[in-house]
Amino acid sequence: MLRAREAAQFLRPRQRRAYQVFEEAKQGHLERECIEELCSQEEAREVFENDPETDYFYPRYLDCINKYGSPYTKSPDFVSCVQNLPDQCSPNPCDKVGTHVCQDLMGNFYCQCRAGWGGRLCDRDVNECGQQNGGCNHICSNKPGSFHCACYSGYVLSPDGRTCQDVDECANGGACGEARCRNLPGSYSCLCDEGYAFSNQEKTCQDVDECVEGRCEQACVNSPGGYTCHCDGRGGLKLSPDMNTCEDILPCVPFNVAKSMKSLYLGRMFSGTPVIRLRFKRLQPTRLVAEFDFRTFDPEGVLFFAGGHQDSAWIVLGLRAGRLELQLRYLGVGRVTSSGPVINHGMWQTISVEELDRNLVIKVNKDAVMKIAVAGDLFQLDKGLYHLNLTVGGIPFKEKDLVQPINPRLDGCMRSWNWLNGEDTTIQETVKANPKMQCFSVTEKGSFYPGSGFAFYSLDYTRTSPDVGTEATWQIEVVARIRPATDTGVLLALVGGDHVVALSVALVDYHSTKKLKKQLVILAVEGVTLALMEIKVCDGQEHRVAVSVQKDEATLEVDGTKGQREVNAAGLQERLAVLARHLQGSVLTFVGGLPDVPVTSAPVTAFYRGCMTLEVNQKALDLDEAAYKHSDITSHSCPPVEQATP
Repeated sequence: MLRAREAAQFLRPRQRRAYQVFEEAKQGHLERECIEELCSQEEAREVFENDPETDYFYPRYLDCINKYGSPYTKSPDFVSCVQNLPDQCSPNPCDKVGTHVCQDLMGNFYCQCRAGWGGRLCDRDVNECGQQNGGCNHICSNKPGSFHCACYSGYVLSPDGRTCQDVDECANGGACGEARCRNLPGSYSCLCDEGYAFSNQEKTCQDVDECVEGRCEQACVNSPGGYTCHCDGRGGLKLSPDMNTCEDILPCVPFNVAKSMKSLYLGRMFSGTPVIRLRFKRLQPTRLVAEFDFRTFDPEGVLFFAGGHQDSAWIVLGLRAGRLELQLRYLGVGRVTSSGPVINHGMWQTISVEELDRNLVIKVNKDAVMKIAVAGDLFQLDKGLYHLNLTVGGIPFKEKDLVQPINPRLDGCMRSWNWLNGEDTTIQETVKANPKMQCFSVTEKGSFYPGSGFAFYSLDYTRTSPDVGTEATWQIEVVARIRPATDTGVLLALVGGDHVVALSVALVDYHSTKKLKKQLVILAVEGVTLALMEIKVCDGQEHRVAVSVQKDEATLEVDGTKGQREVNAAGLQERLAVLARHLQGSVLTFVGGLPDVPVTSAPVTAFYRGCMTLEVNQKALDLDEAAYKHSDITSHSCPPVEQATP
């Protein structure tokens, strides 16, 4: 007897054939050759009895043969016996859900499963997702007897039920609201310009406040779509190349600022008060003798005063329109005399004044240019002594008390002076000890701003029309001729109430919106740049900067080339309206720098360093006529650019 497993392997083919024969017999179609294909009854019995899954159909079939004879006789009783053998599908052994039909196999049954089901009884779900993901692109979800394909978010299932197609969310115009929409595989992105971030709730691009992120080392100003860092320009700082931190403002053009210890600078005191005061006392009447070398580019100012108080005898030697002018008062009578060549050409010349035989004789380079008869002596007797006051670079009383008022401030230089036959040796020691009293060794025309001060004027930019009822107009025209030493500094600015910088023209070494290091001249109203133009700051050459601002336009030119506008037409008109409101009030015109204003009040707050002359509304600005000027600014002389040594 074979073991059950071995018998099963051996008997299965024969069983299947036997079932076929029995089925035919059951239907009354049994043929001899079919029976003969089977083994002997004993072998057949052994086949079926060793099959644990068989209900012993064959033994019952043999019982029919024993009772009703051979199947070949086709006895009706035999046929009925066979047909009445038990139906293996009744009751149905197959799973009702998973089975399509149960087939009776004469002692066995066969469950024909529906799609998605398996097992002998069709009661086992087939997991279609287990192989090749069920043919699904993305997600395969198994179900009893079936499966379903699904797609990830951002995709939609194709009509074939298996593949997934990307959904173009941007086709829906409302996906991003005001922002730009970019479709992505399975998703989309809402894009905003730099400096803006998308708000899902509002469906808009909202400005990013970079200042709260602490990007700037010092001050920060947020703006729509960007930000600007500011450094303490008045403290000598500017933005570093990273546009966030600060660094020192260093000269890129060296000026020859060497000074001569043997020279006396007359323009040190902007107040107009003298730089030197001497008082001489004599036992005997003494005549005035004064001689010195002199150099200037300044057309007007006081060289020296000699005499008593303003109501007694005195003389004042000064310059007016570049020529020597002598004002004198004797016995209450005043006179003014001017003569000689123009001497404000910047060259050294020797000037002398001498009392001689009741005359005053003035010489330039030994040539007499004036000889004036006088009725008295400059030395005045007081308490037994003859007194003389002598002041250099100013007068001891108000200029309005002169015979003819004159601006006493004189940007000039003296050397080799001789007051009353050399009895003034202490002056030289005083000058030697104080560099601020010394002159530049070499000078050229222009005004020099050392990077540590400013001047300001009270100028009016409005013009009232003669037509009654017509509103006042305004205009700002500035021409600056500059030879800068640094790439950062204020050339000119209008400052209104509360220290608001209404307008500024300045040098800066970066483009604020492009975050780009570049040497520029900028024109700004308050903190907004209206126009800019590139400039070669560090070439040591003179450049012409021209600005014109009116009701409807604002232009900036550098060396004849017009700059580019930085605001649109609407923005320009809005800024010009702001400026017009400032001009209706009180504004001061600052040159070379700004007062103590917040570092964010203007694009640049640093002091200018270098040479500069200015014209405002077609009138040259004379620093001697400013309402205030820092004492370190020289009003009519500028040191030359230092030549590189070979």
